[in-house]
Amino acid sequence: MLPILIQNLLARDGWILRGTEAVRKDRRIRFFNRPSPEIAAIARHDGQRFRHLAIVIASSHAEMERLRAPKLADKFPRALFASLEELQTGHPVELPPPAIASFTATVIANTPVGDTHYQLAFQAEELRHLRPPQFFMMDVRPVRAPLGLRAVCRGKWRDAVDRTPQPLLKRPFGICRDFHPHFPADYLKRLDLPTSLTPFLYLPAPDRFDMLYKVLPDALGTPLMTRLKRGDRVHMIGPLGQPFDVRRLRADGIEEVHLVGGGVGMAPLITLIEALRFHAFRVKVFLGIATVQSLRYRDELAATFGEKPRDAYVYVDDFLAAGVAPADIFVSCDVAPPRRIRRLPPENLFHGLVPEQYRRFLATACGKPMAITCGPNRMMEVMADICRDAGVPLKVLLEKRMGCGIGVCFSCVQKVRRPDGAEEFARVCKEGPLFDAKDILWNNHLSKPPSVACGCAPRC
Repeated sequence: MLPILIQNLLARDGWILRGTEAVRKDRRIRFFNRPSPEIAAIARHDGQRFRHLAIVIASSHAEMERLRAPKLADKFPRALFASLEELQTGHPVELPPPAIASFTATVIANTPVGDTHYQLAFQAEELRHLRPPQFFMMDVRPVRAPLGLRAVCRGKWRDAVDRTPQPLLKRPFGICRDFHPHFPADYLKRLDLPTSLTPFLYLPAPDRFDMLYKVLPDALGTPLMTRLKRGDRVHMIGPLGQPFDVRRLRADGIEEVHLVGGGVGMAPLITLIEALRFHAFRVKVFLGIATVQSLRYRDELAATFGEKPRDAYVYVDDFLAAGVAPADIFVSCDVAPPRRIRRLPPENLFHGLVPEQYRRFLATACGKPMAITCGPNRMMEVMADICRDAGVPLKVLLEKRMGCGIGVCFSCVQKVRRPDGAEEFARVCKEGPLFDAKDILWNNHLSKPPSVACGCAPRC
């Protein structure tokens, strides 16, 4: 029964099932009924070419989620996962938001990016079920050992107690990138899957994540975060917010998606780009920044992936690693952009604001795309006008100050219009952070403005 199910799916894309292999031109997916040591040997022999992939098929979705756990990654090296439950019905399972967990993450690196940004890499298996554009809340200082019953000399009590102002609330952040065991950071450049099968395939669960944050000199939280170092343990709560299932877009006839980000607002869109590329959507990216130099950093973690430390461009290198073609990456700079950024065509570098570059692009574009944007409120409001005039459906990733992140404090509300025309306040942390632009009432003086230090949600 199983080969027939897979054959029916692959036949839609012109694949032919032959024994335990499915072949189309020079692409090959192999369905193994073999022990894991043999799978590992084939993966090692294939190297980084991705001509062979193991697909582990579980009896149910719950069993598949158990097998995807990072601790089992060595048992199924470089394998994708599917469930017989979904293959039999021919429809992906509608997944509820993952359960919220309270946990401690371990810092891997805290790297300066430009003059005002940092990239924080950390390990947290509890976020393995996070799906874009969900976010998490984190303390800005590491977990400290309690003083307990340790004796403290009276003359040294000032050293034992930190009397400087301390932030009491956690800060919300979005994931910039996640990393899957046995899959290199740029695996999407070489992975080529049939579109009929991708809705039923899942990567091994990630256990390492990157986030980007901007340091506000007059703030209390983000300057403290710059002191985080490798090995520090930080308390977090997540995943939070509503996930967005990109698989729904194909049912709506969407084949191309445009991601438009302003500054650090691009950070939470990168995981969406990776999800779209995995599901074989065409992707175009529009990035608005102040200067190109603000994107540069020293990538010391490159050695972790078998590379030498190198000068890198945050965002641009992430787009390329996600398999986005250089011709599909557009950069707008407030000051005159350089003549070259990586392999991007010179005509894709624009002097001005990113909404204007996107408006000019739409004037000559064709097809039926949709757009997703994140950035300053004014930028997203202009994007809503541009997309409405062009007939392009738009979703906005909202950024608000948050107190709890779980919908209790109502500090992150945004005024929206319901389908029946009535107006109400929606909680960005609970009903969002992704909304249809047509539902947003932008002139909302009762809603707190977003922090400029945001990634997926504001941070201060």
